[in-house]
Amino acid sequence: MTLGRRAALGGLGLTALAAARKAQAQDAKAALRDLARRATIYLFPVYEMYRARWHATVDEANPQRQRLNRFRNVATLADPDTSAVPTPDADTLYSSAWLDLSLEPLFLTVPPIGDLHYSYAFIDLFSDTFFVVRPRPQTVGLVTHMIVAPTWAGDAPSDVTLVRASTPSVWLLGRILVDEPEELDRVRILQNRVLLETPDMRNERRILETGELMRFRTQAPPEPVADWPAAHPGDPLDLFDIGLRALGESPLPERDRPLFEALAPLKLKPGRKFDRRAFNEAERRAIHAGIAQAHADVRAVGRGRTIDGWTYGSRHAGSFGDDYLSRAASALTGLGAPLSPDEVDVSCAVDADRRPLHGAQRYTLTFTADRLPPARSFWSLSVYEVTPGGRTRFVDNPIDRRAIGNRTAGLVRAADGSLSLYIQRDPPPGEHAANWLPAPAGPMRLVLRAYQPEKALIDGYHLPPVRRNSSP
Repeated sequence: MTLGRRAALGGLGLTALAAARKAQAQDAKAALRDLARRATIYLFPVYEMYRARWHATVDEANPQRQRLNRFRNVATLADPDTSAVPTPDADTLYSSAWLDLSLEPLFLTVPPIGDLHYSYAFIDLFSDTFFVVRPRPQTVGLVTHMIVAPTWAGDAPSDVTLVRASTPSVWLLGRILVDEPEELDRVRILQNRVLLETPDMRNERRILETGELMRFRTQAPPEPVADWPAAHPGDPLDLFDIGLRALGESPLPERDRPLFEALAPLKLKPGRKFDRRAFNEAERRAIHAGIAQAHADVRAVGRGRTIDGWTYGSRHAGSFGDDYLSRAASALTGLGAPLSPDEVDVSCAVDADRRPLHGAQRYTLTFTADRLPPARSFWSLSVYEVTPGGRTRFVDNPIDRRAIGNRTAGLVRAADGSLSLYIQRDPPPGEHAANWLPAPAGPMRLVLRAYQPEKALIDGYHLPPVRRNSSP
């Protein structure tokens, strides 16, 4: 009897030990899953920047492939074929360049552009906008900025403004407003007068123009060549591979070191491939689950607070600091988000009753006379088709209109001064057609942009809800 009791007690002890080990293993997998979720959210913007850079500079299937350190000026307003930037606007001409500052600095020179709105934003590998060249009061003549790598050591010429990049790889995104359709040719000329030059290119130009020499080498360094491997989005772990490869090119920001130290169990090492063999099958399943959860979190978070169906970006849009989730959400829906002092973007994917916007329905957006979007420059409303992956793009429509706003000619107001915009596939009847924004056939998203926004738009102005109509 005593032996049987001992055996039973021993069996209970083994059962308890097995249960404890099982619980410990489950806790370890849960911890690994959470670490994978956090790592994915952190690396997602880096991955998206890498993919955009690869498509622009390496992808042989891209008919608009460009060289490093050279502008590609887009001479037409954004349309369904636009792929240089996600969620493009339909108001400006774009210029895009991918910079490799590892060999030498580059110079951006902007000529006088008059009173046109323009911006040239420098965006680092983490998708933060760290500097913007914009119109400055009382500026006369050419404006030149010298952009250098984080570790560059040297003396800048006295006639330029030094800009130190936060990563050696930089996306330079320029935009110039096309105020009226007849201004398009003039803006194209201005666009082509903006110069992006190596030191030797600038030397040669200045020798021709003034005979002046600069204090830089006269022997040109090797031409940088884009030779990065392609990403493979179908493989969830590719985000780790590509993200770590990209981090190997750039110094890790000091603010991010604690995060990376916390991710140590994932064995993430910048510049190295993700070591998949370091984890057993159960652990890999936990990592995959964490990656999937991160993507769901990024899609769900939007870009800030939502009021009446409109999602307002955070005040630090374009410069996210340690708000990794907002940075990732912005990279999904609008890589290269502008800084809020220059532009405020507000998006909407649901109507006043929280039903998803869809081209099969008709919608009205009505501003009262005293509640139009407060912008010193202008505002415009664009409509996009939403792809199954959550990305946005323009679609063709009968009147070739992809945005409508306070610069749109012929808008009709009601007797009380209110302005109603009609978002639907077919044209509304009568004078309402002047205020028509053609919609895509399926799921869609609206984006309202205010350029040079008033402080009220940043601090508390709210857009009216989008209402579904039962009739035109």
